[in-house]
Amino acid sequence: MLAEDFNLPKQTHDIFGIMARGNFISSNGTKDGMNRLYDVVNNPDNFDRLQAYFNVIRYNIERGNNFFYFSKLNEPNSEIEKKLERFERYIDIIDLLASMDNKITIGSRFRPGEIAEECNANVRLKQKLQKIPLYRSETLHNKVREICDLMSRDSFLELEDEKTESYKVLDSYSYLLDVINSVAIYEDTGNSDDAQGLIYN
Repeated sequence: MLAEDFNLPKQTHDIFGIMARGNFISSNGTKDGMNRLYDVVNNPDNFDRLQAYFNVIRYNIERGNNFFYFSKLNEPNSEIEKKLERFERYIDIIDLLASMDNKITIGSRFRPGEIAEECNANVRLKQKLQKIPLYRSETLHNKVREICDLMSRDSFLELEDEKTESYKVLDSYSYLLDVINSVAIYEDTGNSDDAQGLIYN
């Protein structure tokens, strides 16, 4: 069966290109016409046709709260483990953002410098930021920048203005919160190295 047989929208290639990378299409994203792509997928007729087509190539469109993403049909355990490792690095990041005086929520806008300034003025926040295992550790500001770069690549944030370094929190951020909230960190007391593991509910 050919793609033409599904009467797909012309944006199908762009939609696949984003979600096949493991990224999200959020309704409040504007970069590269993301909000328009969201409207295309959200159209009931388009959704049914896209779902039928992507199922043939073993992808399934999942619907979140104002965002879409792919899951894979019959996904092997090795791929699931890679996804879990991807979210493991966000545990400390979400803990930091949730501890800020100015809470980071869907649709909110902020600059890395604002977070760095608050961390610099608060010992507890500074310690939380310093423990996050990233590479740019020479300044707090650069470490926050790297966090923002990571979250933008994973399509949880969108850089709205490069000059002012202004970021917007996308709808897909709720997916990240849901995943992190379902994670329980435990200490393996049977391990002499006091190793820590993750339980995903």
